[in-house]
Amino acid sequence: MLKIKLSQLEMLVAVVDCGGFSAAAAELDCTQSRISHAISELETSLGTRLLHRSRVGCTLTEAGYQVVAKARQMLHIGQSMVESVRHARSLAGKVRIACFRSAGTYLIPPALEALSREYPQIHVEVDDGFPDYQEIVSHVKQGLADIGVIRMTADNGLISLPFVHDDYVLVLPSSMKIAHPLDWNQLAPLPFIQLSAQGMQWVVDQCRANGFTHVPVRKQANESGIVGLVAEGLGFSILPRLSIFPEPPEVKVCSLPMVCQRNLTFILSADGSRDETIKTVLRFIRDKQLLRKTRPFKAGVIAFDY
Repeated sequence: MLKIKLSQLEMLVAVVDCGGFSAAAAELDCTQSRISHAISELETSLGTRLLHRSRVGCTLTEAGYQVVAKARQMLHIGQSMVESVRHARSLAGKVRIACFRSAGTYLIPPALEALSREYPQIHVEVDDGFPDYQEIVSHVKQGLADIGVIRMTADNGLISLPFVHDDYVLVLPSSMKIAHPLDWNQLAPLPFIQLSAQGMQWVVDQCRANGFTHVPVRKQANESGIVGLVAEGLGFSILPRLSIFPEPPEVKVCSLPMVCQRNLTFILSADGSRDETIKTVLRFIRDKQLLRKTRPFKAGVIAFDY
């Protein structure tokens, strides 16, 4: 294996750019003999002469031209590495995320673990206790949260970035027998329990446009509470797939007769979109490689929207 040092490449490039050993030594603040020794070692490692030396100066050999071109690239990469480390050390602060429970449980933690290793001075606070998307929007607008995760809706005056989507599904008691493909009439014996969160009425309207006629016997804001009622055989519901992942054995999940998706998006203020710390946190959360490692992605519950 070749033993080439960046310092050797730096000295070679300096000799070429400065026009000789003397000027290069002055530029690098070292002795000519040190530069000469370093380049000789480099030539020995590569097994070829890189410079033609004479009393009037030195010129590159054919191999020297090729090596210098590569050396410049390697020095640029090395400098970029140094700048990246400095950048990581310089970024610091607190970033507040407002979201719903399942996003805070499954989609965000892997990114925060990776973020903490690379940017230890960035502290992220996640509040996943929001049952209603409009509350998240309000928190971001009021400056109480830097990043929000909501279902994609009409323009709300904030910057939006696409994230992932899941399907709305039927949640039934595990004991219920269902023929496939599902027909709404099969649900006739069961009461409908509707999630009262913002945007759910749009989903129900989509179902009604496809033949759904049930009227909700009760509405509840908490998905876990609804799942508990369904598990006891008290009815069925329509919920986002991620919100009941992983489903308990007392319920079963079935696809709707038509496709109905929940497209999730990040929201942030215009000022937040220019903040390097906030942008860095978003970059990690939207990192597809990290998201592919999450349980919902592996189970086919979520898919990318970007």
